[in-house]
Amino acid sequence: MALLKGENQRAEVLVATTWKCNLRCSYCFVRECGLSRNEENLSSGAAARLIDSLDEGLPEVESICLHLYGGEPLLNLSAMEAMVNRALQKATGRFAFAITTNGTVISPVALELLGAGSFEVILSIDGPASIHDQCRRTVDGGPTHARVLEFLAAMRSETDCRIRSSAVVRSGWGLAQAVDYLLTLPVDVIKAQAIRSMPGFPYALSEFEHNAYLNDLELIGHYVIGELEQGRRPRDDRFSSRVLQLLAGMERNSFCAAGDTSFGITPTGEVLPCVLMEPGANKLGHIYDDPQVWRQAGRVWLRLHPPKDECSSCAAQPLCGGGCPALMPICGPNECVFVRKNCEVASAIHDHFRASPEALLALVGIS
Repeated sequence: MALLKGENQRAEVLVATTWKCNLRCSYCFVRECGLSRNEENLSSGAAARLIDSLDEGLPEVESICLHLYGGEPLLNLSAMEAMVNRALQKATGRFAFAITTNGTVISPVALELLGAGSFEVILSIDGPASIHDQCRRTVDGGPTHARVLEFLAAMRSETDCRIRSSAVVRSGWGLAQAVDYLLTLPVDVIKAQAIRSMPGFPYALSEFEHNAYLNDLELIGHYVIGELEQGRRPRDDRFSSRVLQLLAGMERNSFCAAGDTSFGITPTGEVLPCVLMEPGANKLGHIYDDPQVWRQAGRVWLRLHPPKDECSSCAAQPLCGGGCPALMPICGPNECVFVRKNCEVASAIHDHFRASPEALLALVGIS
């Protein structure tokens, strides 16, 4: 993403190939916000056009990462296949793929496409069966943990995809517990973060759990320091981009470059600054438009949505860029508190290695 002044640009496009899902996770913020009410799928023709539109519309960026989202994107394999096939016709390295999946759709076709596109796979798995199956259940109320582990095993045996396990931290299941579990899995990287919700939501963290989450972030920071001191790349990389940002002496000019080199595509082909935003006033155009239409609309949207005034006095602003414009309305002030704490811990990691900054290169696999 174009987050840093002077950074070689990489575009990030979040594509909802479908809002349909075969699970009914009890804390799903996509369903809670009403995004799943539209059950239309992205057509294969529109999926292929999407690749051409991005290729033409983003000539200044070196690479474009398409992150398939939903819903469950593996329920729309025809769109996925069309995107991968068209992307492979472009210049080598022009397109990269990622996918967030619940890991319950296992088929030879899905595994073949994931491998062909060299996807980074973000696999949702909250914890052991006793934790995972409390919330992540099928439409009929059945458990899913065993199926997810089956998917993970198939990915490991049949593809070379990079796999990131992702857990939702919620009331009754803490950050340290989630991280400890994820580290037992045969995955490359782990991700555990607080539930996306407003205070008062049934699974929202209590005040005690909220404070424990902040303390756990500091503990993870100590883990990262320990790994770096041993010359190892930490599997929990939540602080990596901000530590490297500090190492490079750069400032973040937006949280995610939404409207500039970060966009969202809906199943109907609408172009938004982020797919998690409501269309309407946020609609920039359509993938069948001349790309200059949605590029120019994105620039206008960006000017009309600067960081909040209070961000200017926040010490974390150079590392944060003003907060996520899509999630702040969903999560409220807690999101800001968590992001600020992440920035503080990243600064502490950077400061720890001030006398030996070369140790931080392990964050990108250079030892």
